[in-house]
Amino acid sequence: MYRRTRKYQARHQRPQLAQEDQRPATWQPPHLRRRITIEDFDGAGPRMHVVELYRTSRIDSYRAVVDGREWQPRIGWSRVLDGLRRALPRLLSPRHE
Repeated sequence: MYRRTRKYQARHQRPQLAQEDQRPATWQPPHLRRRITIEDFDGAGPRMHVVELYRTSRIDSYRAVVDGREWQPRIGWSRVLDGLRRALPRLLSPRHE
């Protein structure tokens, strides 16, 4: 952006807006952004996993907590889905055993 001179600023003053016409304060995401609950019925008994994604200083990344333990301090959405895909592989059919 080019710097505006004092002469330009003196001729082009911005009008003061009323309080109700001003832009509202910037939106802040909630502390807990997403929660993924996985119920796994494969195996000996049913298991439940909870993945909680918390806000970080960057809007496109999360602090991931899996079953109460921190997984990553900063991770993106696609890496979260990739980690879930790797952690929960598909099982073979009984025909292939």
